[in-house]
Amino acid sequence: MNEQDFHRRWRDRSSRYLGGNDTDADLPIHLSVDADYAATYSGQVAAITAASLFGRMSRRVAVNAPSLPIVAPLPWRGQRLDEFMMRTLKGAHKYGEYAQRAPTSSDIRLSIGPHGDGLVMHGSGWGAYRGPGPSPLKPSDEPNPFGAAFAVVDAAAQIQQRLDGSAVSPLTLDTYRWAEGAPSAQTPLMQPEFELGELWTIGVGSVGSSALFFLSLITRNFRAVLVDRDLTEIENITRSALFSWQDAVDALPKAEVAARWLRETGVELVDARVAWLHETLELWTGRTLGTPDLLISAANEYNVRSIIESAYPPLQVYATTGRNWQATLFRHVPLVDACSRCVPGSRVTPMPAPCATGTAMTEDGSSEDDIALPFLSFAAGVMTSAEIAKIALTGRTVSPNQVVYAPRGQQLIGVQLAQDTNCPCHARDMSHSATIRGSLFEALSGTP
Repeated sequence: MNEQDFHRRWRDRSSRYLGGNDTDADLPIHLSVDADYAATYSGQVAAITAASLFGRMSRRVAVNAPSLPIVAPLPWRGQRLDEFMMRTLKGAHKYGEYAQRAPTSSDIRLSIGPHGDGLVMHGSGWGAYRGPGPSPLKPSDEPNPFGAAFAVVDAAAQIQQRLDGSAVSPLTLDTYRWAEGAPSAQTPLMQPEFELGELWTIGVGSVGSSALFFLSLITRNFRAVLVDRDLTEIENITRSALFSWQDAVDALPKAEVAARWLRETGVELVDARVAWLHETLELWTGRTLGTPDLLISAANEYNVRSIIESAYPPLQVYATTGRNWQATLFRHVPLVDACSRCVPGSRVTPMPAPCATGTAMTEDGSSEDDIALPFLSFAAGVMTSAEIAKIALTGRTVSPNQVVYAPRGQQLIGVQLAQDTNCPCHARDMSHSATIRGSLFEALSGTP
C-alpha cells in the first residue's frame, strides 16, 4: 500500500463526517508544553493526550516539550515526556511528519499549560479550560486526568471548527458535574488506583478502547474482560487513543490490542475474547452472580443491547458519538435508571454490518454510518472513564444519567433519561437484585 492509499483510508471516516473535506489533515499543528506544567501529573496527561489526539487529526505535528521524567501515577514513570510524545505521534500515521522544534509562522499554535501563544489548553483537577491565556484555573497537585484530558479534547473541537484561524472564546468546564464553570471547592479529590473490581468491556472499538486508555492513566486496579471480534483497520486509527498504524497494517484484533495496552500499563489480569457477544453467550449468561462489577457496553452490533439486558447486567457506563458533533454519556444503574434498551434508537436488527466496515441498521429501517471525528471518540472515552471514576470514588452518582457534549452549540447538556414503560426493565425486581448481589456497585441499586 502506497502513501496515498494509506492516507486516504486513514482519513476516510473523518472525511465522510465532514462531507469529503479533508484538507485539515495536512495543516501544521504545533504543541508547546509549558515547562512548569509539564512537571505535573495534569500537565503530562494533557501533553500525552494532545500527542495522541492531534496526531490523529493531522499528519504534520511538531512538539516543543521539555525532557522531563514521567511521574506517577502514570504507568510510564521514569520515561521522558518528550520522547513519549514523539513515539505516540509516530504511531498515529505511517507517513506522518513529526518533529521536535520551535513554532514557525505557518503553524497552528497550541499551548499546553496555563498560558502561552495560541490556543491555551489547561486542566487542573476536574477543571478544564481552553481559550486565550492565562487560564483562570488554580494550580493543583491532584493526580486527576480528567480536567487536563478534556481541555485538550475541547480545544481540538474548536480547532476543527475554526480552520480559518478565527479566535476561540474562553471556556471553563467542570468535568465532575458536567457543567460550565470551574469545579467547586467541595469536589472530591482524586485517589489514584481506586478499585473497580471486574470490568468488562463489550465492544473495544473507538469508544471502548478510548475509555480504557483514559482509565489506565489513573488506575490499573481492576480485572479486565474484553469482548470484540473486529480487526483493527486503517480507518480505525484516527478514532481511538490506542490503535496504531502498525496494529492496522497487521490487522490485529481490537480486543488483543487493548489487552496488550492494559497489560503494558500494569493491569495484571486481562482476558481478551475475539468474538461477538452472541458468539460467546456462555461467558455472559453463565457468569458468576455478582460479576462483573461494571460494564462498559460500547458495542452496537448483532442486537447486543438485547443480549446484555436479557441477562440482568450490572452498572453500565458508556458513551456514543453522533452525526451532529456530539458525544453522549450514558449511565444505567440497575433497578434505578433506564436500561440501555430504553435509549431511543438503541434497538437494532440481529445482523447489521460490522463496525467500521458498513452501517448499522435500526429497527425502523434507518441506517447510521459508523463515522466520527477524532475528538468525539476521545470525548466519549474521557466522559466514560470520568463517570466511572466518580462512582468508584464516592459510591454515588452526581450528574444526570445522560450527558451530551456538543461543542458546536451548548457545550454540556444533562438529561435524566426515564425508563420506557414498555421496556421489560420497568418491571425488574428480585431476579435482577439477586444477579448483581455482591458486585462492587450493588448499593447504587438500593438492593437489600
